[in-house]
Amino acid sequence: MKKSALFFGTIIVLLGVVLLGINLGVVTNQVWRYFWPLVLVLLGLWFIVGPAVWKGNLEIVERSIPTMNDSSAEITMNYGAGRLNVGPSNNPQNLVSGTFVGGITEELHRDGGKARLTLNTPTESMFPGYWGQGHKGINWDVSLTRDIPLQLHFHTGACEAKLDLSDLKVTDLTIETGASATDVRLPQNAGMTRVVVKSGAADVKLHVPQGVAASIRESSGLSGIKVNTARFVQNGHTYLSADYDSAANKVEISYEGGVGSVEID
Repeated sequence: MKKSALFFGTIIVLLGVVLLGINLGVVTNQVWRYFWPLVLVLLGLWFIVGPAVWKGNLEIVERSIPTMNDSSAEITMNYGAGRLNVGPSNNPQNLVSGTFVGGITEELHRDGGKARLTLNTPTESMFPGYWGQGHKGINWDVSLTRDIPLQLHFHTGACEAKLDLSDLKVTDLTIETGASATDVRLPQNAGMTRVVVKSGAADVKLHVPQGVAASIRESSGLSGIKVNTARFVQNGHTYLSADYDSAANKVEISYEGGVGSVEID
């Protein structure tokens, strides 16, 4: 039985018992003064004691999603706490494949040759049963197709993310992250790639491959930004490669940051 189902099932049973007792006249309405504080106590114990009680390993899912003659794809990953690794696939028949420690839920739609895929960490991941021995939170190793244009959207929480997109045909990349450490290797042979990064208290590193030109625009008020000005010449809040207009492969980067830092080289 899933641990969160057990916990919330217990709360629902307690609530049902209280309501039944009130209807039967066995329990007075004064019970509500004690019921909700009791729920809060149980919730706190769930997070404190849970890891020591449930020592089992996390669910491990091996998953592959074939391309099905897709001409392009839009992939969204909603990822909480843990470690996320993304890289190129060696199997041309797969749109996405990987090992998903902690489980995965997915939504896939296809229309006019375009696949739209959303990958989510299960809601279970917020509960202690997902902090099993031998694992430190959720851990995804994901491989993406090299063969078709991709629009990628990453929404991450307090995680360590390593995104190697250097051999992928990424046309659009969006990263929205909280208190994370995110390391991204941008595409080296994708033509034009548009990149939007929005972060909170995060440490973000963007690596632009040699031979790829870049236009970089930062929002005002960033607490810390470090750009390799030997490659990208600064002009106010923008940075630009000398050969940007004529380059065959280029990235357009827009960064909106909070109290974190960004490094672009």
